[in-house]
Amino acid sequence: MSGRKSLSRRRFLTGVAAGTALGALPLRSAVASAAEPVEILIIGSGYAGSVAALRFAQAGLHSVVLERGRRWPVTAQGGTFATPAAPDGRASWLNSWSPFVPQQLDVYPGVLEAFRADGVIALAGAGVGGGSLVNNAVMLKPSEAAFNRAFGTDIDFDEMSERWYARARSLIGPAPMPDDVYASSHYTAARSFTAETAAAGLAPFRADMAVDWQAVREEQAGTREASLIIARSIWGANSGAKRSVDRTVLAAAEATGRVSVETLTRVVDVVPSGGRYVVRCERIDDTGAVVARPDYSAKRVFFAAGSLGTSRLLVAARGRGSLPALRASVGKGWGTNSDRQTVRVGMPWNNSTQGGPSGIVAQDLDNPYEPVTMINFPWPVPPADGTGALGALAMTTCAAEGFFSYDAATDGVSLTWPATGASAVRATQAVTATVNRINAANPGTSTLRVNADTTSHTLGGAVLGKACRLDGRLYGYDNLHVIDSSLIPGTMATVPPALTVTALADRCVHKALDRMLN
Repeated sequence: MSGRKSLSRRRFLTGVAAGTALGALPLRSAVASAAEPVEILIIGSGYAGSVAALRFAQAGLHSVVLERGRRWPVTAQGGTFATPAAPDGRASWLNSWSPFVPQQLDVYPGVLEAFRADGVIALAGAGVGGGSLVNNAVMLKPSEAAFNRAFGTDIDFDEMSERWYARARSLIGPAPMPDDVYASSHYTAARSFTAETAAAGLAPFRADMAVDWQAVREEQAGTREASLIIARSIWGANSGAKRSVDRTVLAAAEATGRVSVETLTRVVDVVPSGGRYVVRCERIDDTGAVVARPDYSAKRVFFAAGSLGTSRLLVAARGRGSLPALRASVGKGWGTNSDRQTVRVGMPWNNSTQGGPSGIVAQDLDNPYEPVTMINFPWPVPPADGTGALGALAMTTCAAEGFFSYDAATDGVSLTWPATGASAVRATQAVTATVNRINAANPGTSTLRVNADTTSHTLGGAVLGKACRLDGRLYGYDNLHVIDSSLIPGTMATVPPALTVTALADRCVHKALDRMLN
């Protein structure tokens, strides 16, 4: 590790995280008799976990939130997160490797996990705020047709739209890019994407985004650290321009005094015991070493660790015999939301920084294969010939054929994704057809890449109506609930899932409260 990287990380640790030093933490017994009793235990602090903590607190109930990662407090001095210019361990969850940089990183509980599955690299946020720290903050509600394609008719779309999506929007507070930001020099690429997709007849529009646009204006004015305007968001925004849930929904929950968030605490097993559940944990330090093994005895457990986290926990617990009554469908129905990364080149120069995430959306609903949604995102590597480049994340539909497997010999869980299966190939054909349509409408442009090797939208593994009841309760166990992206069967049918995850979590928690209080 270079001296610059080491210094950057040390400044972060000493400047904003000294209060979470682990050296003084006592080692605790892992036996059930030493378990700390809690009524409501929430595993994960992203969109779903934060909503749960807030709703329980508003109902006068206390909860404990367990988060495997650390807090990432944004300060006026900046420098909280790693940057592409100076990558270090903050960019990767306990791994010296990242798919986004060639350098070897120091091992550290960083903000983004890259899980190597068979067929895809699956990304997941790590830290207080979960995926909201590292996503591109696009908040889209699916159409009724798209929603029903994902869930069937078991969940009423009108109820979701009028009540739960509306509540999710009020919690997150998204807004589309303002005119003055859109017109600025930092968003030339956004305007280029708008013009080129409009020429192809795709009716582009600005998506609602969980972004503080005033903070973006301050980035442009130089009064905040430049982050979004120079395409630095996948490892967190040092300017604080993202409306991540650690600074919004979860902050409101913690302000009630009824929520305790335990950081650097990863759950390793859940075991029924005397009408409750012993949740066995490991508390780690900044190297990933275990420094304590706390247990919690919970009356009710809410899994909100995201599709990767929750699915791996449940599959391992069933495989070990800790939760043997879980259905065989647990660990199945997983997918990538059909994410495809696309880059087109050959258009007029559209600046080297490509401010983002721009959130310009274009939908190809007449695609000959499947409907396609494309969202413009920065591509900060300009072509060598001096022309412009446009990156976009494309989403379509794909069968939820991924599955998790438990290996008793290693006590590990693997993930298999059929990347070359017929459904995945059709998804790539759909996206390619849309990209070709845009190129045809804009002579001189061409496709640099369309690939599906990485997904940031991991969905499924504990699907509603299969592994769980329609309110998120796991079949086979009372008071075990799944409330996160594991509930969604592999695809959100052409939109990013964050708003749907928030709405579903609110719905599930509301139903749990009805049972608890009535």
